[in-house]
Amino acid sequence: MKIALITPHPVPLALGGAENLWWGLQQHFEEHTEHRCDIVSVMSPESSFWDLVSSYETFSKLDLSAYDCVISGKYPGWMVKHPNHICYMLHRLRGLYDTYPMSQHHPAVLKHPKLGNLADWLEEGITNPDPDQIPELFDRLRALRDADLPPDVLAFPGAFSRAVIHFLDNAALSPMRMQRYTAISGTVARRKSYFPPDMPVDVLYPPPHRDNYSCGKSSYFFTSSRLDRPKRIDLLIEAMKSVKGDIPLLIAGTGPDEARLKAIAGDDPRIRFLGYVPDDDMPGLYADARAVPFIPVDEDYGLITIEAMKSGKPVLTVVDSGGPCEFVQHGKTGFICQPQPAALAEWLNRLATNEDEAIAMGKAAEAKVSTINWATVAKGLLEIAAPQARTRVIRPKITVATTFKVYPPMNGGQSRVFHLYRNLAKTFDVDLVTLGATTDVRHEAEIAPGLMEITIPRTDAHAEAEYEVSKRVDHKPVSDITANALLGLTPDYTEALKLSAMTSRIVIACHPFMVDWLKRAAPGKPFWYEAQDVERTLKAAVFGDLPEAGSLLREVELAERECWITAERVFACANRDLEALEQIYGPTRARLSEVPNGVSLENVPYTSLEERRRLQAVGGIGGQQLAIFMGSWHGPNLEAVEDLIVEAPRCPDTRFIILGSVCMPFKDRKLPVNMEMMGAVDMETRDLMLSIADVALNPMRSGTGTNLKMLDYMAAGVPVISTEFGARGLNITDREHYFRSSTSDLHAALAAIRETSEADLERLILAARARVEDEYSWAVIADRFLEEIRGDI
Repeated sequence: MKIALITPHPVPLALGGAENLWWGLQQHFEEHTEHRCDIVSVMSPESSFWDLVSSYETFSKLDLSAYDCVISGKYPGWMVKHPNHICYMLHRLRGLYDTYPMSQHHPAVLKHPKLGNLADWLEEGITNPDPDQIPELFDRLRALRDADLPPDVLAFPGAFSRAVIHFLDNAALSPMRMQRYTAISGTVARRKSYFPPDMPVDVLYPPPHRDNYSCGKSSYFFTSSRLDRPKRIDLLIEAMKSVKGDIPLLIAGTGPDEARLKAIAGDDPRIRFLGYVPDDDMPGLYADARAVPFIPVDEDYGLITIEAMKSGKPVLTVVDSGGPCEFVQHGKTGFICQPQPAALAEWLNRLATNEDEAIAMGKAAEAKVSTINWATVAKGLLEIAAPQARTRVIRPKITVATTFKVYPPMNGGQSRVFHLYRNLAKTFDVDLVTLGATTDVRHEAEIAPGLMEITIPRTDAHAEAEYEVSKRVDHKPVSDITANALLGLTPDYTEALKLSAMTSRIVIACHPFMVDWLKRAAPGKPFWYEAQDVERTLKAAVFGDLPEAGSLLREVELAERECWITAERVFACANRDLEALEQIYGPTRARLSEVPNGVSLENVPYTSLEERRRLQAVGGIGGQQLAIFMGSWHGPNLEAVEDLIVEAPRCPDTRFIILGSVCMPFKDRKLPVNMEMMGAVDMETRDLMLSIADVALNPMRSGTGTNLKMLDYMAAGVPVISTEFGARGLNITDREHYFRSSTSDLHAALAAIRETSEADLERLILAARARVEDEYSWAVIADRFLEEIRGDI
């Protein structure tokens, strides 16, 4: 068979990963198969709208009938028309897709009178692509060349150029023209709008173009990439400032950000910029590295990860790096952390001081990528599977809108969203469209099988407007309440919401605050409401008597009323919340469900009483009873901490430890001598504290829903003291599963636990854990909910 690999070349010519990929694939076909293979290259300028259109039209007219098979992977190469055309997707034109700057999106230009009905025609073609319309579009565009259109209409990137390219790509990649779809990574395969809806996409990981990687010494950190902002070398340099010892960081590559990066590095002799490194020298640099940090933003694939692992080196990456996260297994083949200097520094320090661990992870990394080779790619591209093997069950999809990032889950609200929808995603595909902070990066990631998080950061204008509102209410948090009013300042979010909702069966408002935008994004789609709290009650308690809070509370009430009255289904943490909503807003047409808070048992290690005592002895913890309270910066939690500050002096035999962001408002307070504030901690520290504590506290007296911390405590095997209100909504009994106590009687309850025999204490702990396993694991809760909704989606 004679194969053509289609390779568009940028102008000016630049050789990089794509070119190496096609050369490697061609070499394999020529040297290791019976097939003949040519690379068909065409220069493809894209400096302006008209350059781009011309490039697309050039490829659309290429006659490759002399070939038996055509393989393309980038725009505009897939415009080639061939009866045996295979897509091996590297990426679409990202600046008009997943990195499109919505700040430059001006839909009004699509209504320019000289465009006539072209914009409507394009929109129809994007949704229902017809390859036969491609020549007509080029004809219509040629007619506009002399129409003297204003520059903003022809802006690139811009609304019109985006619509044109989406039309052409969707038509070219239509199932009417493509034999099959493959991608270089799962990250690319999962990107919204990259492939026709519901078509199966096979992932074929390409190997590096070299095969002489080896493992040598373990002397330094090494990274290689183009020196520009999306690679985030600046975060790595900032992290190195907190790395102990003399281990160097070697940085290979050049780019427009080089001067700024060198300025950040200053005179740190450990940070060495190598500049351009010849390809032949790269294997040696990998060979002698301790580890390879690689922290780009949403990388398509990231061959650096594969090159490092084939050299037997662990890779340090970040949660939103895209492709690298498909290979880095935290603690096994490297580490994955937040894209923040402090988080990176923590793991760099660990690698710097634990050479044996780095070497062991490097061996695991090498094994992880051992099956990535050209033979697998070539076979996967040309193999026409049996029809039954190509069939994929198309699962219904749900879109969920939230005002906060979900992954990694660090507080109760994030934990509920992540674990509930993670378990629902065993049956349905789920998109979480989440609103991030200005410091976040836009990214899409599969955070659990079938569960996508699409995070859109707030714009600076959005954050500034939010801050101005917060100032008027004594700097109370208002980011959720103001979302409905301010979301227009973050147009990328509304665009992402609309895009996700297009292919979803239902849309869900997680909290009521973006109801208007969600309905606008999904007109006519079934609308559900997840009422995690009774928001009017909760926010009234947060704001108290602040005179400026009235308008905000009215916003809350309007949004919550709209959700309650118009939703087809409402589900809440407790039936008492559903009853409260009905008392406030009257009857609803919605079907009602109780979906209680739960716990992810696999993420909360259980510590037996015997092991707890052993750990306390090893840690030198004895004499003083250790009591912990965990909570986020949330009104009812703040109230609970205030009560503990009052009660702690009455309990001199107890040491109180407070964990979580709830500590932040108390950072300048004088605390009782037997109380400490640890602040927000990572999961390892949280698990350690749960394993050594004598008792966990839940002295709540306000709030709605149920308290997730109760379930975490019980699952971890910690005896719990809770107010009756703190145990609301849970099927647990005093002295059978926990110790009930008012806050004012806390000293007596703590004494009661000290006086309880080990045998009785163990019975209570085991009963609490069993109750959580039987009724409150997220898997059990989600299964019950699935039975209720199965016929609705």
